[in-house]
Amino acid sequence: MYKKNKQYRLYNYDYSQNGYYFITIVTKDREHFFGKIANQEITLTVIGEYVKSNILKFYVDEDLDNPYQNNPSYINANTTITSITEWSVLPDHIHLIVEIINLENKAYSSITGLSPLVKGSVSSFINHFKGHVKKWCNENNFPAFNWQSRFHDRVIRNEVEYENIALYIRNNVLNWR
Repeated sequence: MYKKNKQYRLYNYDYSQNGYYFITIVTKDREHFFGKIANQEITLTVIGEYVKSNILKFYVDEDLDNPYQNNPSYINANTTITSITEWSVLPDHIHLIVEIINLENKAYSSITGLSPLVKGSVSSFINHFKGHVKKWCNENNFPAFNWQSRFHDRVIRNEVEYENIALYIRNNVLNWR
C-alpha cells in the first residue's frame, strides 16, 4: 500500500515544543543567489548579506552566561522564544539550528494533514523568515530570487547529535565541492 501524500515532517510530532531543530532551506532550482565559494571561503552577494543579517537577528551565542540578554528580537508574542544557535550561508542554501522555548504550557493536539501554521512553531518561524527575505528581494529589484517551497528539518534528539550537526554546519563551507 502506498501513501497518498508524502509526509514532510515527523509524523505526529509537535514542532512548537521545546527543542532544537536542524533546518536546511534551499533556493529555487538551487540557484547560487547567496554567494560564491573560492579557496574555502564564501563571498556573499547582496542577497546573501541580507539573509545573514536576518539570521543574526535571531542568533544566540550559547557560550555566554546569559545568551539572550543582547537579543531582544527572539520573543514571539511573549509566549515563545525562537533563536538560532548555529548557522551557515552557502551559495544555494542555508543551514540553521533553531531553538524553540515555550514560556507557557499548552495542550498539544495531534493534527495530521494540511493545517494552519501553529504560532511559535518551526514552520511558522521558517515561513516568516522566507517571506521576509522574498519581500525584501522583490522591493530591491531581485525578482528572480525565490525559495524552494518546503524546507528540510531534523529534530535534534540529544547533545551528541547537536554537536555533530553543529560541527557539520561550521565546516560546511570548507567541505563545499
